[in-house]
Amino acid sequence: MKAKYLVMIALLAATFAACSRDEESLFDKPAAIRAQEAIENAFDVLTSAENGWEMAYFPNLEASAKGYNMVVKFNKNGNVSVTAKNSATTMNNIMTDTASTWAVKSDYGPILTFDTYNDVFHAFSDPQNDGAGLLGDYEFLILKATPELVLLKGKKHSAYTVMRPMKNANLEDYFAACEKMQSKLFGNNNIVTLTQGNNKMYLYKGAEGQFQSAAYGSPLVAEAATYHPVCSTEDGIIVSTGFGEDVHDHIFYYDSIKGELKSEQGAVMNAGNLNVLFGAYFTDNAFGWSVDPTGHEAVEELLAAVNTAMNNTSAKMKVMGYGYKQSLNMYEGGYFLLINFSYKQGSKTQEKKLVWTIDLTQDENGIIVSNAVPYDKNTETFLGQIPSAQGVADLMVGSFSAAPLEGYLFNAAAGMKLAGDKELIVKGANNIKM
Repeated sequence: MKAKYLVMIALLAATFAACSRDEESLFDKPAAIRAQEAIENAFDVLTSAENGWEMAYFPNLEASAKGYNMVVKFNKNGNVSVTAKNSATTMNNIMTDTASTWAVKSDYGPILTFDTYNDVFHAFSDPQNDGAGLLGDYEFLILKATPELVLLKGKKHSAYTVMRPMKNANLEDYFAACEKMQSKLFGNNNIVTLTQGNNKMYLYKGAEGQFQSAAYGSPLVAEAATYHPVCSTEDGIIVSTGFGEDVHDHIFYYDSIKGELKSEQGAVMNAGNLNVLFGAYFTDNAFGWSVDPTGHEAVEELLAAVNTAMNNTSAKMKVMGYGYKQSLNMYEGGYFLLINFSYKQGSKTQEKKLVWTIDLTQDENGIIVSNAVPYDKNTETFLGQIPSAQGVADLMVGSFSAAPLEGYLFNAAAGMKLAGDKELIVKGANNIKM
């Protein structure tokens, strides 16, 4: 029996010894030393970028939050230079402050702090007259620090901020390149399809500095949207919050050949299925589509007939377009076609607005427009005088499939074509609302 107990005691002792060695391998350094090493690593990384860091700064995660471009250079002597150009704090001028300081401290992990006032950076955290201001952070948890990428999280407002080393030192060129990318990607009425693994969603309002999202194939309803602040960069965009619970893609690179944005994790933003996107915009009360009349014989016939009837030679098409209204005083709900042109009668310029109601169906394979019926007495009377106007309405009747235009591969809502037995060039435009 004694021998048996001695064997058991020996086995237990060996087990405890093994556990002890495992613990030593996991925690072979005291916590204080590990914290100090993390601080030293962060300091070395932050001061290593020769031209400073491109910072995609996100003050907070409020619904009104936006992303801002900054260039930050951390000096080993404790001074920091911050440069920005935006409408919120610098009146769209390039501003630089080199007179403040920075530090890396420990608070359950390394903390980056801008610890003395910087005119450019602290403008985001100033309370201002409303007591709140832009609700920006100036202290950040350092979640990742490598020579290629620094990921920060605001200590108070929890927004993620991303920093990458600057490619060159020319600040004017950098901010101009960011503005060019913003213009290329986010025109008026822009909408994007995000494909992330097996999931898809719509992203829109990128031109306002934040994406709003909607379920793929659903109407764009602001009340149901989630918000994702976005910042345009030289080579794509950076977002503060990810688009899924498990995958947090922050950086998307622009591929000018494919006309899409792609993250290192494989998520893709592009124009997606334009037939579906067209329908999503079409059923949103705020948007309409203008049609380019150039080169269509029916349009030329209408303008020539107007010139003959009105004894003038300057009739011009102002607007051709589709629209949708959920509520209209004279016509409750549904789709319409609008033709608006101007002509001179004597010394005065006259405008004529003609409206047809239409039936429209759409799915992922295409769009069908049918039954162009004069909407009101004004349109009926005009058709009695100049029947060729119906030919312009019929121009927009048919079966179409949506495709991107060259140069608008990503920002499809700013320009696309509807192709069928005829081809229409369309652009998103609020000015065709009734």
